[in-house]
Amino acid sequence: MAASPEKKAISVSEALQIAKIGLESIRLRIIGEVSGFTGNKYTTKYFSLKDGESALKCIVWGNVYKAAGVELKDGLEIEVEGKFSVYPQRGEMSFHATKLHIAGEGQLRLELAQREARLRAEGLFDPALKQPLPLFPQRIAVVTSPAGAVIHDISKTLKRRWPLAEILLFGVRVEGADAVSHITKGLQQADASHAEVVILARGGGSFEDLLPFSSEEVVRSIAAMRLPVVSGVGHEPDISLADHAADLRAPTPTAAAEAVSTPSAEEVQQSLAGSAHGMEMALVKKIRLLRQQLESYARRPVFAGPEALLQVRAMMLDALSDRFEQQLARGFDLQSRKIANMQERLHRIGPSLTDTKQQKIEQYYQALEALSPLKVFRRGYAVALDAHSEEVLDSVKKARIGQAIKIELKDGHLDCEVKGVADGSAFQR
Repeated sequence: MAASPEKKAISVSEALQIAKIGLESIRLRIIGEVSGFTGNKYTTKYFSLKDGESALKCIVWGNVYKAAGVELKDGLEIEVEGKFSVYPQRGEMSFHATKLHIAGEGQLRLELAQREARLRAEGLFDPALKQPLPLFPQRIAVVTSPAGAVIHDISKTLKRRWPLAEILLFGVRVEGADAVSHITKGLQQADASHAEVVILARGGGSFEDLLPFSSEEVVRSIAAMRLPVVSGVGHEPDISLADHAADLRAPTPTAAAEAVSTPSAEEVQQSLAGSAHGMEMALVKKIRLLRQQLESYARRPVFAGPEALLQVRAMMLDALSDRFEQQLARGFDLQSRKIANMQERLHRIGPSLTDTKQQKIEQYYQALEALSPLKVFRRGYAVALDAHSEEVLDSVKKARIGQAIKIELKDGHLDCEVKGVADGSAFQR
């Protein structure tokens, strides 16, 4: 049998080139734990992916890393997609990642963080939108599973702390594929009821179990409600987006029931009892003070012997009466003297005043007598007047034929009619 020809040997460079061509044509998705991350001092990020047995050097360009929105750190489990790269000069190989995201639950948490940031930017978690819880509510709506320990704990707590309230249960599914729609519908029904406050609750669970309470639909339903909402989802460490949207976040369902029943009936009773005791003490103190004042007044002389007060007043009244009589007598005497003096002066200057006035009256009479028309009438003169208007006819121009006139004489008047009018010495008909 003939021997097979021996294969020709190749150089190192040729070998690495063959490896480069073969490896770089393969695209893979790899899951592993981050190790040796270089941090943010380089634009290009360098790290290794490892599992229990092996490690693989990886490279991510800065733009890919920024677009992924993932903060890499050692110990974080991630999933990368990309291809191998071979560097012939150093004979090294690395994995060039073109995509990366957090693996498993980490990816869900990343998505949840991104959703929270987006809804917070919209203002759905704004503290200014939070409503105060009503005091002494008469109707409390509870949106939770109708079965299980949660509704039992809430009912027990409310009946213990505030038995006057009516509990309105809106049973929903709190986990599973259709939990989001159930919770949203339950919230809407509770908001349309006659309740005054709403409790949204469920018991503890895994991260995935609580995800329905972090859905965008549930958050928007809470933000749109007219009634205040108290969330009691999970236990103390668990935080859902419903907790951020609610008006008050309680660490447990029981704590949510306590929040809506604060103050409790027992606390109100204690407060009233304390107020009643305080009012009683204040009233006793006031009565004691008034009694002391009354006793102090009773010890005063005026109350010990009231006739003394009247005696002083009587003496003052007598003194005022005497002063009044003296002033009145003195005033009468002064006025009498003034009147006597005025009478004496009047008798003394009276005749001189009347003589002067009499002379002036005589002069006025003689002047009036000289001007009197009656004296003219006595000398034979007469005055012609219009019979209707009694206007003096001092000119023939004011008279007309047939006009009724009145002639005033010294001892009466004549009713006449104009028969003719003469101007000067001429006479006309």
